[in-house]
Amino acid sequence: MAFKYQYLKKYLQCSLFCLFAFNFQISPIHAETRVFKNAFKDIEISGRVTDEDGLTLPGVSIKPVGQAGGSITDVNGNYTISVPNSTTLLEFTYVGFLAQKVEINGRKTIDVILKTDIKLLNEVVVVGYGVEQKKTLTGSVGIIKGESLKDLPVPTIDGILQGQTTGVQVTQNSGTPGGGMSVRIRGVSSIGGSSQPLYVIDGIPVTTGDFAQIGYEGQGVNQLSDLNPNDVESISILKDAASASIYGARASNGVVLITTKRGSNKKSSVNFSASYGWQQAANQLDMLNARDWKLYRNDLAKAEIFSAEQIADNKVDVNWQDVIFRTAPMANYELSASGGDEKTKFFISGNLFDQEGILIGTDYRRINGRVNLDHKVNERLNIGTSIGLTYAITNRVEGDQTLQGPLPNGISTPAIFPVFNEDGSYNQGGPYSNALSIANEAINENFSYRGIGNVYADYRILKGLTFSTKWGVDFINFREHAYESTKTVQGAKYNGLGFETFTNVLNIVSNNTLKYQFDIDKSKIELLGGYSFEKREARSSFIRAQDYADPSLQYINSASTIVSASSGGSDSGIRSFFGRANYNFADKYILSLTGRLDGSSRFSQNNRNGFFPAASVGWRISEEEFFKVNNISELKVRASYGLTGNDDIPAFLYAELYGNTTYAGQPAVYPSNIPNPDLKWETTIQTNIGLDLGLFKDRIQVTLDVYNKKTKDLLLSRPLPPSSGFSSITENIGEVENKGFEFSLTTDNLKESKLQWSTRLNFSMNRNKVLKLYNGQAIDDLGRGSNRIEEGQPIGIFYSYEWLGVDPSTGDVVYADKNFDGVITSADRTRIGNPHPDFIYGITNNLRYGNIDMSFFFQGSQGNDVFNGSRLYLESLQGGDNQLEAINRRWQQVGDITDIPRATNDPTAASQNKRVSSRFLEDGSYLRLKNLTLGYNFNREKLFNGKINALRIYFTGQNLLTFTNYSGLDPEVNYRGNDNAVIGTDFFTYPQARSFTFGINATF
Repeated sequence: MAFKYQYLKKYLQCSLFCLFAFNFQISPIHAETRVFKNAFKDIEISGRVTDEDGLTLPGVSIKPVGQAGGSITDVNGNYTISVPNSTTLLEFTYVGFLAQKVEINGRKTIDVILKTDIKLLNEVVVVGYGVEQKKTLTGSVGIIKGESLKDLPVPTIDGILQGQTTGVQVTQNSGTPGGGMSVRIRGVSSIGGSSQPLYVIDGIPVTTGDFAQIGYEGQGVNQLSDLNPNDVESISILKDAASASIYGARASNGVVLITTKRGSNKKSSVNFSASYGWQQAANQLDMLNARDWKLYRNDLAKAEIFSAEQIADNKVDVNWQDVIFRTAPMANYELSASGGDEKTKFFISGNLFDQEGILIGTDYRRINGRVNLDHKVNERLNIGTSIGLTYAITNRVEGDQTLQGPLPNGISTPAIFPVFNEDGSYNQGGPYSNALSIANEAINENFSYRGIGNVYADYRILKGLTFSTKWGVDFINFREHAYESTKTVQGAKYNGLGFETFTNVLNIVSNNTLKYQFDIDKSKIELLGGYSFEKREARSSFIRAQDYADPSLQYINSASTIVSASSGGSDSGIRSFFGRANYNFADKYILSLTGRLDGSSRFSQNNRNGFFPAASVGWRISEEEFFKVNNISELKVRASYGLTGNDDIPAFLYAELYGNTTYAGQPAVYPSNIPNPDLKWETTIQTNIGLDLGLFKDRIQVTLDVYNKKTKDLLLSRPLPPSSGFSSITENIGEVENKGFEFSLTTDNLKESKLQWSTRLNFSMNRNKVLKLYNGQAIDDLGRGSNRIEEGQPIGIFYSYEWLGVDPSTGDVVYADKNFDGVITSADRTRIGNPHPDFIYGITNNLRYGNIDMSFFFQGSQGNDVFNGSRLYLESLQGGDNQLEAINRRWQQVGDITDIPRATNDPTAASQNKRVSSRFLEDGSYLRLKNLTLGYNFNREKLFNGKINALRIYFTGQNLLTFTNYSGLDPEVNYRGNDNAVIGTDFFTYPQARSFTFGINATF
């Protein structure tokens, strides 16, 4: 053996000698010296290791591949390592990041950027009062990471939920800046109560809803807009009873857990981001121009109102949509700092968001500040705090359920009317108020001051036994100031009209838990018990005044007449005991039991307490010895069953309430509510069966869920006979069911090449059905689209007359005579449409090539109907309103085949022709390119000699393309906001904007 080794050594030396002598043409003696000298000398390599955000990583392990030895980075991410000259690769490894092998290629300085191990991060999921590993999760939880939210020009938390996960339908009711959205998790589970989910931020339930007292329907103010989406680290959406029942009485509509960013034990860093862009109306209605409107008016009057010369003279031909819509800027600026050490971690951020609306007179401005601190007092005690402050101003204009706003007035004003008179004043000669005068002169300012904060302490009593307490406060001060001067028609009517409203809401929360974790052989057990309480105080006042002596004086003290004034207040509270037990055997068999006992002041002593249990099981088949299938990295089946509640009703409906009035000139009280001490929670019983599948080392991940939700004891108003002195009483009556299927797919299409590409797809179907109503009586004729609630049908179906077309002989609309009595009456109404989609979906693609990254996100809804209430006026073919260009194909003589009836001033015929019917019902399906982002990441070495850790510039487009057959301004509308029954109706609704934004992110 020794002989062979020496022979091989001599052979290699001779070969190297010949090779160097031939290539470098040097003497044999020099060549041999160089070979021996370099073959055994170590080389020294140094550099710096950072993450994708440019933050340095201390403690990174560096090893020469195939060699002994190694090194680690210091607190600044710097390293130095000596390796043999023959080493070709260095391997960098760090917990939470993907291992990376780097070729040396003769370099002495090698800087490395480690990429986050997304799979590893996703293994930990935030759930109620804790976290769980994704692989052992038995409930149905949607997960949205903060990385997928960056660069989205969406100012609200609920806006960023749209299309990001299965089972969540988000509808932007209007394009009003800072406006509200409808969020439905697995369908509509209530009729009279709320269907909005419970939002929990850093463990504290927060106040949501619209506290505006001046009604603007779908343009309601969104209290969630007070929160800065850029502060969000992750979002967990608890969809089934197993995951949500820990929140008991308020979890029927699902729970959205929001975790904000916190510091880490990395070197401190500062991040600055700024973006600026503009918005435009994505669509306009095709209205009659001046010439066509004059011809229409002649046809309507059956006379020559406008002569041929007047018809030809169109010096005034105003496109009023160009007048009221504008190109609107939008800007966002944020500065944050984070870092810490083993003892103290911090995150501090400040944000300024400024958005003008595409409709003149609307805008939204918000200033946010946040401080999150965590401190390790000793080995047993951790304390911390989270504080968020917001000041926001919203300017709105009337719209939706009104004909006095700039949008309905502008669209309805004929093109022959100029915007201004010759003296520069607003021209009020049209059929309605001058739209621009309302936009410029009508004031409606909303001021929101909000503070959300909490403090916590975690104390480790024994090994595995921890006590946690958290106290939080959510305070909202909301004020509205509205004023219309005499420059508007409405203001002139009242000689100046003013409003002032105030609303204060204080919510105090305390959560206290005791958690015990221990292992027995292969069994892992976690026990959680807790107590919480909440106290809510709400106060409000409202004043309306008129007769202002000076139009420049806007406040109530300048008014001569106080028309009405009122104030009110209510207190409520909830006290809860809850618990959870998790059992895990060898990461294969998982069992979870939860329960919560809630006591609420919203109900009488008879039904004050409600118990909401749930159970779930999981089986990871892929961990079984008998199941060793190539390329299947994960296979888990899940099942859950449980109860949740909904107590979102006005307080004290169970009690006998009184109101104030006057009688014979004297103050008096009167009974305003019939007491019902038997009122109780709406209760939802939900079953869920799910499957999680991972293929090819989780490069393909599939999640399937099938569920059944049945809600009973619906809180509804039952009509009473007039002789009772009351119109209705609130009782627990009715049942609703939601059944659905959810599918999500995540793929790493290209992972190990220079071009990286991943795709995320989600698909959801939900079928809603009303199972039971009081005595089977339908709730009918709701809203402008004639929505209806009926047993055996989805909530809010469209129920009216079936349109069959236009009679060629008369030019009048023909309706289906359903009872064949020869007369069209209300008895002929029938189901004509369904506002609920057959399915909703979203698909996101992320690509990266070198320093360039791109993502595009499509979101869609399929199979839902929309009632286009605007067309009732814009195709009325009567009166002085402007009309849609479509009426140019109206019936004008016997034999005309068309879908547009005749123009007539006969009130009876005109009324019949524009009945609420399927004529105005349209397919509201759409596919929208919701977001497209293109970014470039600069190399750190080229950024001012490394003084900037990371720099990225990007372009983002929002709502760039919409594919739809809907003829209105926007298919994604609902003029009644969060109403559960009046849904899917468009009535001059403020459309969403198309936006273009340029931005920069820098980390120091």
